[in-house]
Amino acid sequence: MKIFAKTTILFVLFMISDIIAGFLPFPFPGSILAMIILFFMLLSGIIKTKNLEPVSDFLLKNMPLLFIPPTVSIISYLDILKSVLWQFLAVCIISTIVTFALTAYSVKLTVYLLNKKRGNKENA
Repeated sequence: MKIFAKTTILFVLFMISDIIAGFLPFPFPGSILAMIILFFMLLSGIIKTKNLEPVSDFLLKNMPLLFIPPTVSIISYLDILKSVLWQFLAVCIISTIVTFALTAYSVKLTVYLLNKKRGNKENA
């Protein structure tokens, strides 16, 4: 029951963000707005990370199931994709490489900042 209640909180946040995105004078994805709002709620302490751990663990464990509908949709439009297959593959490959690189540098920066923070505590 706890996972359901905490998941409901996340879904309500995403629903509200989607409504807010509909009122913006420019196109902006509601899901991205929800992640930004959630980020600031976590930073400010309105939502505690320990409260979201069961939901995030559940979603991570079941992530492959979340990719089945989009994959089936892509396969059902395979005849349309054949005409732009090379462009589609290029975008997929380039975006994967960029994502890997940004993730690696984000981890590197995080480790650097954590080590710097620990170094300052040891010197104090």
